[in-house]
Amino acid sequence: MNSNGDGKPEPADPENAMRLLELELMQQRMARQHGGTPYRGFRAASLMFLFAIILGALLAFFYVFYSGRLDEFRTRNPAGPSPSENATSPPP
Repeated sequence: MNSNGDGKPEPADPENAMRLLELELMQQRMARQHGGTPYRGFRAASLMFLFAIILGALLAFFYVFYSGRLDEFRTRNPAGPSPSENATSPPP
């Protein structure tokens, strides 16, 4: 009895079944060798994109923190007293 329900009749003798199975396995093996994985290029491109994002983040981190740009930004915009500090301090 064919349990797959795909309408293919089962072979009557086991020798013929073994030959058909070997033929199908050889076809699948050949398809894998010649075709490769269908998403191989997509996977390589996504890994390169991830590498570029990480490299860009590292360069931005270096530019902001190690080159002194953050200190320049702080000196250009000095922190003034906040209104909440004036409200809580007692008048002189």
